[in-house]
Amino acid sequence: MSEHVAASARSLSSEICRLVEGKVQDLLGAERQSVAHRFDHIMRVLANAELIAKSYPQADIEILTLAVLLHDIDQPFDDKANHVAYSAAAAEKILADLSYPVARAQRVIQAIREHSTETIESSKPSSIEARILFDADKVDGLGAFGILRVFGLSQQMGRSVTDSIAWYRRKIQTALANVQTPEGFEIALRRLPLVESFLSDLEQNSRDVSA
Repeated sequence: MSEHVAASARSLSSEICRLVEGKVQDLLGAERQSVAHRFDHIMRVLANAELIAKSYPQADIEILTLAVLLHDIDQPFDDKANHVAYSAAAAEKILADLSYPVARAQRVIQAIREHSTETIESSKPSSIEARILFDADKVDGLGAFGILRVFGLSQQMGRSVTDSIAWYRRKIQTALANVQTPEGFEIALRRLPLVESFLSDLEQNSRDVSA
């Protein structure tokens, strides 16, 4: 059993999580959905969240799992700036349709509203579940899968290699400056060297081609 499948089997043990997972799989296949924010991303974030949560027994695993499943439920590649608001609204509707308790649903939605570097200045993680989600999401932007995600999205958006490198470096800088847990920071540091090596090599090759 793979790490991601094992994480899914544990974290999706409640009926509400299984129901939401089914809805998420369908919705993340939408044509406008960012290719970097499809179901495979959700499963990796879930595995990261479960790993980090081992150090925080006070975290509500059902709240955390639902927030992970729904945090990028509506992230159009051509309107990323508004994806937090879109995803929070979609999550609220999904949970209401499933008659999930309102007070608990609001905890899920609040974590979703606080998960993004794009809104970090105005919406900092305020719960342990939000802090874990933030870090679990950010570390999936690093390492081999992080590289694939960034340049896959860039191709979908029609963004140049030069602009992609600059955007990626800014995202990394912001993410590292706002990591919420020591465990998240440790994972990020393990994955960062591969990304730095790749970007440096790509920059050098780009200079060689244009020289």
